[in-house]
Amino acid sequence: MSGERRDTHVRQQSEPQLPDFYMPAMWPLDLQRSLHDWFRAWRQRRLYRQLLKLDDRQLASRDLDRRRLREMANTPLRQLVAKRRKHRGTARATR
Repeated sequence: MSGERRDTHVRQQSEPQLPDFYMPAMWPLDLQRSLHDWFRAWRQRRLYRQLLKLDDRQLASRDLDRRRLREMANTPLRQLVAKRRKHRGTARATR
């Protein structure tokens, strides 16, 4: 080693200062609505499939039709989501 002296002083980078009023990033509301719509559609279809397990007498006492339930239970989730979004859009327009 030579008699040279190395500069070991590390420059500290100054961090940006936060403003007096800090607002965090906005939660992605469109994503939240979309996930909620898909979840509700899945639950709705699951309910139809559970109702299909009842016998005809039990369905008749609830004023339900097996043919209609089967149709709704086999509806693709995408269509249920579209129906829900359309219904939600008309509900907002009437307010």
